[in-house]
Amino acid sequence: MGSSYFICVANTTNCLTLTSGKINESVTVATKANAEGQKWTAKNSLSTSGYNYNFITALNSDLALDAAASNSSLSPLVWTSEHSSGQSANINQEWKLVSTGKGDNTYYLCIAYNGTTYYLATTSTRNTLVRTSSQSSATAFGFINTDTSGSGTTDPDTPSNPDHGSFNVSWISNQSKVGDYKEDAHATFIPYASVEQMKADANYDKPWLTPTKADYLNLNGQWKFKYVAGSTTGPGSSDFYDKDYDDSSWGTIRVPLSWEMANYGKPVYTNVGYPFVSNPPSATQGYTQYGVTDNNSTGFYRRTFNLPESWTSKRVFLHFDGVYSAAVVWVNGKYVGYSQGANTDAEFDLTGFVSEGDNQLSVRVYRWCDGSYLEGQDMWHLSGIHRDVYLYATPKVAVRDHYITATLNDAATSGSLNVKLTMDNRDKTSATKKILVELLDAKGSSVKSTTVSYSGSATSTINAILSGLTNLTPWSAENPYLYTVVVSQQNESGVEEMVFSTKYGFRNITKSGNLIYINGKRVFFKGVNTQDTHPEYGRAIDTETMLKDVTMMKQANVNTIRTSHYPRQPKMYAMMDAFGLYCMDEADVECHYLGTNISSNSSWQTAMNDRTQRMVLRDRNHPSVIFWSLGNECGAGTNFSGTYNLCKSLDSRYVHYEGANSGASYSDLGSNMYPTVSAVQSASNGLNSKPYFICEYAHAMGQAVGNLQEYWDVIEKSNGIIGGCIWDWVDQAIYKPADLVNGTKMKKGFHNWASGYDYNSTSGINYGFQGNFLDNGIITPDRAWTAKLTEVKKVYSNVTFSKSGNTLTVTNKNSFVDLSGYTLTYQVLRDGYLQSEGTLTLPTITAGNSGTVSLPSFSTDDSHEWLLNVQLRTKNDNLWAEAGYAVAEEQFSLTSRKEVTAGSYTADGGSLSVSGNTVSGTTKDGKAFSMTFSNGKLSAWTYDGQSLIAADGPDFNTMRDIDNDRWSGSFITSSNTSVSSQLTKSGNVAKISVKGDSYYTIDYTIYPDATVDMKVTLQSSSSYRRVGLAMQFQGGFENVEYYARGPWSNYVDRKTGSYLGRYVTTVDDMIDENIHPQTFGDHQDLRELTLTNTDGKTALNIKTAGQVAFSLSHYNESDYCGTGDTMWSDGKHWYDLTKHSQIYAHFDYYQRGIGNGSCNGDSVLDKYKCPNGSYSYTLRFTPKSLK
Repeated sequence: MGSSYFICVANTTNCLTLTSGKINESVTVATKANAEGQKWTAKNSLSTSGYNYNFITALNSDLALDAAASNSSLSPLVWTSEHSSGQSANINQEWKLVSTGKGDNTYYLCIAYNGTTYYLATTSTRNTLVRTSSQSSATAFGFINTDTSGSGTTDPDTPSNPDHGSFNVSWISNQSKVGDYKEDAHATFIPYASVEQMKADANYDKPWLTPTKADYLNLNGQWKFKYVAGSTTGPGSSDFYDKDYDDSSWGTIRVPLSWEMANYGKPVYTNVGYPFVSNPPSATQGYTQYGVTDNNSTGFYRRTFNLPESWTSKRVFLHFDGVYSAAVVWVNGKYVGYSQGANTDAEFDLTGFVSEGDNQLSVRVYRWCDGSYLEGQDMWHLSGIHRDVYLYATPKVAVRDHYITATLNDAATSGSLNVKLTMDNRDKTSATKKILVELLDAKGSSVKSTTVSYSGSATSTINAILSGLTNLTPWSAENPYLYTVVVSQQNESGVEEMVFSTKYGFRNITKSGNLIYINGKRVFFKGVNTQDTHPEYGRAIDTETMLKDVTMMKQANVNTIRTSHYPRQPKMYAMMDAFGLYCMDEADVECHYLGTNISSNSSWQTAMNDRTQRMVLRDRNHPSVIFWSLGNECGAGTNFSGTYNLCKSLDSRYVHYEGANSGASYSDLGSNMYPTVSAVQSASNGLNSKPYFICEYAHAMGQAVGNLQEYWDVIEKSNGIIGGCIWDWVDQAIYKPADLVNGTKMKKGFHNWASGYDYNSTSGINYGFQGNFLDNGIITPDRAWTAKLTEVKKVYSNVTFSKSGNTLTVTNKNSFVDLSGYTLTYQVLRDGYLQSEGTLTLPTITAGNSGTVSLPSFSTDDSHEWLLNVQLRTKNDNLWAEAGYAVAEEQFSLTSRKEVTAGSYTADGGSLSVSGNTVSGTTKDGKAFSMTFSNGKLSAWTYDGQSLIAADGPDFNTMRDIDNDRWSGSFITSSNTSVSSQLTKSGNVAKISVKGDSYYTIDYTIYPDATVDMKVTLQSSSSYRRVGLAMQFQGGFENVEYYARGPWSNYVDRKTGSYLGRYVTTVDDMIDENIHPQTFGDHQDLRELTLTNTDGKTALNIKTAGQVAFSLSHYNESDYCGTGDTMWSDGKHWYDLTKHSQIYAHFDYYQRGIGNGSCNGDSVLDKYKCPNGSYSYTLRFTPKSLK
């Protein structure tokens, strides 16, 4: 039956008492005398209506405490127990225990009857029980274990001899049941036996590393696993948790891992909707018609662990960082507890369940539960234990939580520190402890310390205050200086028995007007949204990948992470603290499809509160956390008033919720998604009279991140915009699990990545099955740098350069740090070739100020293009970059380019002749060449026996298709070419003019040394996606050297971070491997291009005049270009396309900007549309023999 209790009126020794122990006896209140009639049991169970309750019975008679609410003339009494098989037929006996929130294990006891909640209460004389409809001091009761001599209260859910009853499967469809015997949330800490052991562990300096010397057992690794599709039960479901259960026929699985990535079940991608038929709170039926063939599935996990002998006298906790979506836990065959909330911690007290030596841990995981209605994010919906699992041990009476706060001056350089310690004495044993709290600086030197004492038999809180702190080094993303708070607990004899440490940064967060200030300085939050996604592990992100993410963010000048749309693993926050990243910590709450049907439904308030509270209590010691966010895309639900107030009661940080965009009071920030640049401009003084944070913008799907600079031109000039987060950091494509099993991660030279349309029919687009709409990353799934990230790095840079004459002005846009940690380097280029380089003397430039640097005199001339490149480089190694890494760059023109002039070339010897439509010639060194025109097209072109082109051309071309082109812009598929004049010879050159009806003209001039000028005149329209020529070069010209903007692809509205230079590559390496095939590889401002065939015998050199961009590919754009609105549903992959031997080349006068049109932003700014009118450029082709 479990432990028995005295149920006492809070803060008194008066307890519920029976005199005769007979049915229908009114329960009175009397002084605790250890009488048998004062002992009660409280057993957790489930009612027929589906909610969790406690059934309270008298120990000596088994009569049940009955509210008697059906008869107003009766006082609460005892009645025949109507509890049977875990159910109750009498709602007057179904007592909910509601915590008073005072942290002392006191509760309100209430029942629900005819729509009214009645609370057990005492009269003013404190000797009679009554019912009341409201909470008060008279309705609070504490439970004292009858086996404990102390006077403190005990949590009835965690008796010292655990009997947790049994799990009820109906809980997975009960939104009020968020857990069973699950520990309260608390700040992350890892206990050690001594300071010496703690400091010797690598985890001490880098808290994201797995502890090796702590009272900690890592349970990650191989587990036995059984998957049952489409069922909430399965073989062994009622006894698989027995210690001796035979699991020899089961498979194994890596933990952590999304089980779909081990080829169990099928991944599901949905954006707006759910992967199951919506019928809250039930989440059991898959969307069969859209490819979700299974109903709710179950995974069974088993493993053993060896409990150290030294732990047998300690309290042992089992910790899960995250499980999708609900987990039931057994240890050694006994039920321990239940949890839901996929991205918040769950802990269980295993004390009493475990013993020295081998122990058996069993976990049943449900793919979906009612909590899945709050996990409707735009992502792969995957299942299983996806985050770390471990055990840790503490003394039986020990520090359970610590909350670190500081009272500081504006600059955060002086003040006091308060560490609020929660002492856990759940067994109510008399104990005396001393707790030393010490503050260490970054070098490990002691700053200040204090010792506080605990003595008693109840759970309580103690404040350890370190006052008079001076000369503090503040924490910011620019200078993430971390102190260490060491907490050392000693027993009655003064012997150290538990130690832990927390990295802490001193910083202030304030608001003035509609701006946010850190340590008294305005800060711009230059951010990205993130998802937990890994191409091999699904939602399980390993430490190495997290480090790669934060490293690349810092290298790209990102300073803010929004944890869209759920909290991250604790180790990620430790990285943000140490590397220097501001964080908007977001609760795991999104019900996009149902919106206010859930977020304004009070029955979901408990679940929303639980997720919010667990996030705040766990993460509030992290200096990187600047904002709390209540969730995402749930509509303007009234429940958010509750979670907002809850946040504010737990911590003082500002709170964000994008759904409060109408100005609702439950957000301290104004926020919206995907505004156009003009909409951002209109809110430059704030949104809804609040600081404006653009929670999602610059939707980075495919070939994207256009006009990013224009957003930040507005933001940095504003008086009310604090920044924003790009959607999003990383493409969410995954490898197909079957291919991972087979080891086929590559196919035809491309990553074998899968997107939403590989699993789910896009006919369900209105339910959120939206193809590749999850592939919005500015980096690739395997964390490779991209052209998009290059642009982000440039626009987000905190240092800019300008030049006037020989004076370089360096502007430090940082909020805190000067530039003494950097060096300034330069290079001088002539026609793209390096001529000289050096280091410039950088003056002291403090945050927010500019300084000037005198440039050396550069020797230039007007016959070449001279360029100056400057970079600001790190002086020393740091966590995220080696010394010499360029954080900021700029390029300046010293002289104008020297352009070729069509028809003005003078050949160096050779001869040519014209016969019909063919011109033939011989160069000075005896190389034969010819060009033949047919029906207005260049149909053949040879040089020294080598064919240069593979098909008719060049031809007018406006074809382009990228994700952002959806429903925007147009292209023409035919140009109806005709000849406007015959091939003629004039002196020692040949000429022909080819005109395409209404669209273009090419004037060819052919010289006797095989050089060919093409003067191209184009008719452009603002509706076109591109305006230029397309042609095909013969296969084999694979080696590429170009003088243009590079090395990453760039477009007219995404080129600020791409600089003119000489770059060497191959045709294949010019592909931007976006998940869905689309137009790629453009390079602006082409000056010169040389293609060399692989045998090294022939090269084709191309020089330009005018405005020209180019791209090269072995893939025919017509194979993947469509109307734009079907791109996310046609299901194409790069490996589906035919790789042709010929090289498809584009020479564009203009290509419209790539914009942000895939999700509501600017499809393209007007200034980046193709211009209207007639425009021209020149291409000069010169073939050469190299052998």
